[in-house]
Amino acid sequence: MSLDILLTSDTHFDHSNVIEYEQRPFKNKLEMTSILIDNWNSVVKPNDLIFHLGDAFFCNAERMEKISNQLNGRKILIRGNHDKRYTNTKFKRLGFDVYNYYLINNMLLSHYPQSETPLRVAIKSTDLIGNVHGHVHSKIDNLDQKIYKCVSVEMTNYKPIYIQEVMNHFLNGQS
Repeated sequence: MSLDILLTSDTHFDHSNVIEYEQRPFKNKLEMTSILIDNWNSVVKPNDLIFHLGDAFFCNAERMEKISNQLNGRKILIRGNHDKRYTNTKFKRLGFDVYNYYLINNMLLSHYPQSETPLRVAIKSTDLIGNVHGHVHSKIDNLDQKIYKCVSVEMTNYKPIYIQEVMNHFLNGQS
């Protein structure tokens, strides 16, 4: 049985305002959430590992549980600014392991893009190849794409992407 590793960020399940903020192509929050769940499950198999780099939900606990139960994969959440109001215990009950950041395949996974100067120093002095993040949604113009990769759903056709695609971004130039 093969295991794939995927990444996503800023789904904002059930968040009406994000549709307007980011000009997401959905009529309303219910359509958006339904399509995001379908897109997630179209690429994430039940045994896959998926890192969600923050800002997963924007709804009440009952709705969070209903949405989470529909999502394939072993889920790891990197806390985002909208996730701070919920405890790690709450997310664990929803099936997420929770971290503030994570290192995998020489990439730093975080919700926020890390400060550029320390990140460049870390890249030069270690095997780190870049910072995979969310938070900024589609606003990446001020981020050097040689060291940053935003996986907010607006940047990934509203579905999780494979870790190899992200690694290729850093190893073979931006994509």
